[in-house]
Amino acid sequence: MNDFMDDFNSPQTPSSPAKPPVSGAAQERVFTSADVYEAGKLTPVHEDSVLMEIFKGILGAVVGAIPGVLLWILIGRVGFIAAICGAILAGGTVAGYIFMSKDNFLPQSYGVIICLAVIIIAVFLAQKIVWCWEIADVFERYFGDYRKEMYEVGDAAGMSRSEVDAVIDSTIKEEFGFSDVSFGNCFSNFGRMLGNLGMRGKYFLNLLECYGFAALGGGSLFAKFAKK
Repeated sequence: MNDFMDDFNSPQTPSSPAKPPVSGAAQERVFTSADVYEAGKLTPVHEDSVLMEIFKGILGAVVGAIPGVLLWILIGRVGFIAAICGAILAGGTVAGYIFMSKDNFLPQSYGVIICLAVIIIAVFLAQKIVWCWEIADVFERYFGDYRKEMYEVGDAAGMSRSEVDAVIDSTIKEEFGFSDVSFGNCFSNFGRMLGNLGMRGKYFLNLLECYGFAALGGGSLFAKFAKK
């Protein structure tokens, strides 16, 4: 009992204080599988954001090109040189891209590629439409006069109008791939038609001229944007 009391009354040794946290590598956070999973879920979100910004840029470029394409076709239909609209088309394309992507984080190279692709396609389609409409108008006048002459020959030879039409339609189809001279048929058989008319060189030379005007319009505007 006395021993017990002596032990009870004897001064107690103070407990050792808690060791301070170890600095350095021991304090680094240990990532768990949950952390890895959460980090992995962030990547698709970023990729979706990039795709959305690219889509917005393409949409802006296409919408910006539409007024230039419509003006190109209108001017070409009335007989003026439509290539002068290349600068307007390209400028609208670049302006539309800038408007839709002014707050995004895409590199400038993305804008150059998107705008160039839209301009190239828009100029090609606009000029092809102008040429197809012009050729369809010329063909309509030419073959209209040609049928009248052939009707007179057919009357002298005792042929009916339907027989003359059948001969003419067969000749046209064999030459161009279609018998109904319309804008749609000219557009669908454009390459073959140019080849048979011997106008491929003239068309591609004119197309290069159009791209030159487009480069002047789009290049200057995009250069101003790049300096900002």
